[in-house]
Amino acid sequence: MISADLTGNLGNHMFQYAITRSVAEHNGYRWGFNSTVSNDYYAGKPQMDFMEIDYGETHTAKWKEMPKGIADIWNEKYEHFDTHDFYYFQPDIFDIKDNTKLVAPCAQDARYYDREKLRKWFTIKKECSSYYNLILNNKDIKFNANTTIINVRGGEYKGVSSLILDIKYWQFAINHMIERNSTTNFIAITDDVEYTKSIMPSDMNIPVFHFGIGMDYYMINQARNLILSNSSFAIFPAWLNRHNPYVVAPRYWARHNISTGYWANSDIWAFGWEFMDREGVIHGK
Repeated sequence: MISADLTGNLGNHMFQYAITRSVAEHNGYRWGFNSTVSNDYYAGKPQMDFMEIDYGETHTAKWKEMPKGIADIWNEKYEHFDTHDFYYFQPDIFDIKDNTKLVAPCAQDARYYDREKLRKWFTIKKECSSYYNLILNNKDIKFNANTTIINVRGGEYKGVSSLILDIKYWQFAINHMIERNSTTNFIAITDDVEYTKSIMPSDMNIPVFHFGIGMDYYMINQARNLILSNSSFAIFPAWLNRHNPYVVAPRYWARHNISTGYWANSDIWAFGWEFMDREGVIHGK
C-alpha cells in the first residue's frame, strides 16, 4: 500500500490525494489515507467533505507517522534558485516501490494526472451542488460567457511580500477580460473579503463573497471565465471545470512578483492557461 499525509489547505490536500492515488493506480498498488489530520488549517476536519471522496484503505497514522506496513519514503525533490526553492516535474515518482509513503508537498503539474479520472475522484456531492445553486439563484449569480469569476487569495499570503499578488495584476487581468468582452461582469470570491474589497477597482462595484470552501470551489469549477490567484486552491477546480473556461493566471505562479524566469510550485504552465506577466502581457507559458 502507498499513502501520504493530507496536510495544509484544501488545494494541498487535493494534490497529495491525487498524486498518491495516481501513482498507486498506475502500479496496481493498494492505497489509503487518514482523512483527518492535525497539521493543517481546518482544525483537523476533512476539507474535501463536500466531495464524494474515496479514502481507500483508511488508517489512523498521524502527520509524519508511518502507516502500518509502509517502510519506505519518497520525497519530492526541489532546487534552489535566486534565494527561493522550487519544485519541478519528477516522473520517477511512478517508479516507486510498493509500501512507500509519498512526501509530495507540491506535485502541481498537469503531466502527472489523468484529468477524467480526477473529475470522477473529486465529484461534488449532489446535495452540496443543489444547495450551492439555490444560494446562487437567490443572489442572481449566473455562470455564462458574460461573467468572470475572480479568485483572490488574502489571509496569510498578505504577510509574504514575494507571494501576495500586486494590485497591478488584478487591474491588468480585469482590463484584459474587458478587452475580450466589453459587456463582461465580475464577481470576486476570496478567503479574505475585506482585503479583496480594498484592491478591487473602486469604480466597478465588484461584489465580493466568501461562501465557504465548498461553494467557493464550486464557483470556480462552474465559471466560463476566470482570473486566478497564485493559490493551489484554485488549480483543480479550474482545470477540472467541464465548461472549458478562459483562464488568466499569474505567470510564474507563486514567484510572480520576483521570478527572473523560473516557475514555482512545479510547472504550473502545464495546465494550459493564459499566464499574465508583471507588465500585463499574456503568455501561453
